[in-house]
Amino acid sequence: MTKNNNHVDVDYSQKILEVKNLKKYFYVGVGKNKLKVPAVDNVSFDIHKREVFGLVGESGCGKTTTGRTIIKLYTPTDGTVDLNGIRIGAGYDSIVENIKKIKREAKEKILRLNPTSFKKYQINQEAEKSINFIKQDIDELKQKQIASTKELMSPIEKYADDLYQLKNLYTLDIARFNYDFALKKGEIENLKHNKAEKEYKNELLIAENTYKHKLDGLKDSAALTKETIEERIKNLKSIYQETLSDLEKTYSPLIEQAEKDRLPNSEVKIRIQALKKERDDLISKRHNQFENDKQKFQKPDEAKIKEKVIESKKEFKLQIDKKQQEIKDIKAKAKMSILEISKQKDEKHLAKSNKDEIDAIKKERHEQIKLEKEQIRNVKDVNKSKEALAASRKMQMIFQDPISSLNPRMTVKEIVSEGLVILGGYSDEEISKRVSDVLELVGLSAEYATRYPHEFSGGQRQRIGIARALIMNPNFIIADEPISALDVSIRAQVINLLRELREELGLTILFIAHDLSVVRFFCDRIAVMYYGKLVELAPSEELFANPMHPYTKSLLSAIPQPDPDYEKGRQRINYDPSQHDYRLDKPSLREVAPGHMVFANDKEYEIIKKEYEISAHKKATDLED
Repeated sequence: MTKNNNHVDVDYSQKILEVKNLKKYFYVGVGKNKLKVPAVDNVSFDIHKREVFGLVGESGCGKTTTGRTIIKLYTPTDGTVDLNGIRIGAGYDSIVENIKKIKREAKEKILRLNPTSFKKYQINQEAEKSINFIKQDIDELKQKQIASTKELMSPIEKYADDLYQLKNLYTLDIARFNYDFALKKGEIENLKHNKAEKEYKNELLIAENTYKHKLDGLKDSAALTKETIEERIKNLKSIYQETLSDLEKTYSPLIEQAEKDRLPNSEVKIRIQALKKERDDLISKRHNQFENDKQKFQKPDEAKIKEKVIESKKEFKLQIDKKQQEIKDIKAKAKMSILEISKQKDEKHLAKSNKDEIDAIKKERHEQIKLEKEQIRNVKDVNKSKEALAASRKMQMIFQDPISSLNPRMTVKEIVSEGLVILGGYSDEEISKRVSDVLELVGLSAEYATRYPHEFSGGQRQRIGIARALIMNPNFIIADEPISALDVSIRAQVINLLRELREELGLTILFIAHDLSVVRFFCDRIAVMYYGKLVELAPSEELFANPMHPYTKSLLSAIPQPDPDYEKGRQRINYDPSQHDYRLDKPSLREVAPGHMVFANDKEYEIIKKEYEISAHKKATDLED
């Protein structure tokens, strides 16, 4: 037993989840244009009892796809997933590749029986291998050409962008001057009118409309006698006349006073002209400023830059043409070698005495392929088996977006209890009781069960998502960026809730996130993903103290700190994947320190190992001092 920084015992002797060589590929297009996208590529890790295992990386690195493949929302392309010692998912891509290998090896064995044919085969294979390496070089040159062109053209693009921003600000300012002018002009024009007189006319119109409306109502009334109607009309006219008299008394002095304040048309015209001149002066001044600012931008020499671009393209074209010529030379050399072999005295195509050997090779190939196909059937059976389905119920997922992951047409009770309803065997009273209990467990009132998702805040919605996962009584939870869509204060509440649930229920958690500060605080171990691969895996504090992979260093350098002095001097480390050459020396996850794994090939591993030892020695020396 080991204690982590969150004071929760992690049992490293018991594995809850085992992921081995997990792959998930997506295929786009058909035929020759079919594109294989390795979203998760040969990922392996274990998660132990009561551990919080962090999976981090940039958006699109494969974190969520890994979680969804583990929980069987996606079928694995290859590899295995074991939960609580039971296999719940597997893929068979490696088995298919093994079948191809068996066929290829059988073909080589048969060809070996005819030395001439085998030599030709070997020549073609070697040529194809060399050509593939050269094609990779050509692809790299094309990418470098694109980057070089972009860099050379950047002054032109920057000038155009700066000019656009300048023009945009200028246009907005001119529009603001015209708007202010129109607003003030309207205010001045209103001064030539008698405001009180205008209000008086409006009040007279209201009184008249009210009188006519009531008069028409009395005339059309069938419930009153003629005498009553006449009496009420008489009273109505009297009230109307009194209203008119009162309005006249009220507004007469106001109209008289307002008339004194009213500007004559000539004065209005003078003020508007002055306002217009003021606006025109502002526009002229702003225009001059715009022209001066524009002059500050030094226009790049487009002709010269385009010449450099053309020259750069020519240089890259020469290099690419040279590589393509190498391919032609390799093909020509292979062709000549094959022709020379063909001219030599050839043995019989296949001696009759070799027929038995060929039959034996084909029989062996058939038996091996039969065994491999049996493994494929076993994998398919695992993915569909009732045992795997029952075992996988001990695993639940908390989704990233608390809005889209909750059905807006279902009540909280229906959302949280959906798993129990699908499972069956529970009465409505039992379901209601369990929903109430789990809502209180995540800090929500049992009364919320009758409400709908839109009635809750983001943090409350995420608590509902957590309740939906917990009601199935899992011992393993995949938390797929459960705080990324929440405010900072709400994030802390959700993280604290998960910590409390972990302590209270003994949960094991796979925590997927891109916020490294949160991961450091919450997780026991952290795995860093890049383009579908695990590039580094270490205990939380060890990873932050001694990042070894270049991508991890780049990721950590992007973390902002609440320290202005540190931020001023913070240097971002840019990760360049082209620094790795894995064409011949293939990489794998290797241990540089106990529990600290780094994705590297032989050459890189030796360098990383030395760097780690130097860093560890320096820290030990600093501590002694």
